[in-house]
Amino acid sequence: MLTPVFWITQDDTSLLIRIRAPHGNLAELDYDHGGFMFVFTCPPYFLRLQFKQMVEEYGSGNGKVEWKSEEGEFHIRIPKVHKNEQFTNLDMITELLNPTLEPHGRAMVEELEDVDPEDVEEDPEGNEFLIDQEVPVPECPQTDDFLKNHGYGFGWTKIGVIERLRAEIGKIVDIQNPEDMEIEKRVEEMSKVDLEAFDEGRYLADTLEPEQDLLSIIAFPFSLPLNLTDEDRVRLKDLRKTKIQKIWASDLEIATSLVDILYAYCYDQRVNQWETNCESGWTCSKLSPSLSYFVKFGSVKGCLISSIRRSLTYPLYRNFSLSSQIINDVCHVIKSGRTALLHILCDIHRIFIESGEFRYILNDLFITDYIFWIQSVPEDVLKTILKEMETEGIQKEDVGWDLEILETEARMKAVALDSDDEPDH
Repeated sequence: MLTPVFWITQDDTSLLIRIRAPHGNLAELDYDHGGFMFVFTCPPYFLRLQFKQMVEEYGSGNGKVEWKSEEGEFHIRIPKVHKNEQFTNLDMITELLNPTLEPHGRAMVEELEDVDPEDVEEDPEGNEFLIDQEVPVPECPQTDDFLKNHGYGFGWTKIGVIERLRAEIGKIVDIQNPEDMEIEKRVEEMSKVDLEAFDEGRYLADTLEPEQDLLSIIAFPFSLPLNLTDEDRVRLKDLRKTKIQKIWASDLEIATSLVDILYAYCYDQRVNQWETNCESGWTCSKLSPSLSYFVKFGSVKGCLISSIRRSLTYPLYRNFSLSSQIINDVCHVIKSGRTALLHILCDIHRIFIESGEFRYILNDLFITDYIFWIQSVPEDVLKTILKEMETEGIQKEDVGWDLEILETEARMKAVALDSDDEPDH
């Protein structure tokens, strides 16, 4: 059976579910709803959704279905149990399809023993139908302690991937041997590498004599689309949760790493006038400390400082005002809500697939799991991250590279040269 693309909107009294089923037959339609559940079947399509709030039973007679032949869509209206109640997370596609049974998103997919389906006891709430179909992953021979200290990827729960694929993937990440470097040492090591790569001349050129194009980029109003696209919806319905080992990291730590991933994406979008190009995959992976060095930050401020350092070291434009503007862009995205974050993660997922050079591995390590996580992480986590970003104003001295001294010395040299060039009277 195929999972169709769907959209859900609401008014004060009901939900309207649009289901795209171009090969469906109205005569074969069957659907049911009640409590928290909605089920739709119309061969070759099957759709099961679970809401956070309750809908009326099918037998109430208050529902309505229409077949829109020109669009190839069923429009099904379902009445709410509690009128004027606002249903939440109606754009969280995978969470509607495969809801997290835990009260928050950190559990991801529960690890299950091999169980005979006939031995599963019936759950009066119907949750026996909500067990996810898992994609098996190789068993990791490492101990929990080793994984906890050397892991990487989403929640620092992966190990052995880079070591196994290094010959094929080349240098899509900057950290060369993550299995040999403890998590707590990676930020320090990355900072040393970034400082060595920092080009004072390139930085001063973009700071003291910025091109008009750069000034325009900094001044651009935020113009990034933040709604789910049809392509996003197709991607979300087709993604499958994989089994994740125990997550030791907190939601706040996981969200902090998301900040630098968003930072890299927003940098790429702003400098390319809110579009992607052939370099977007490189930019998104290179500028993100989490994706390039598998780091774990102790604070949002530390995360922002490292992101700024990389933005002043590796990309085409290296200007502190631009780097600071990107922080404002990330704040705007987080303020825009969960749907905006979900769209961006879907777009990063697309970029890494289309950019080649094995960057799809970063989807396997990070982005796919972030797509699931963002749909169910508690709202307070995002609010906490946003508050820290808005209160932590990053100044040049926070970067720690004596940027102001470099600029002052460069200006003094320029003045001295101008003086030498003046004719004697």
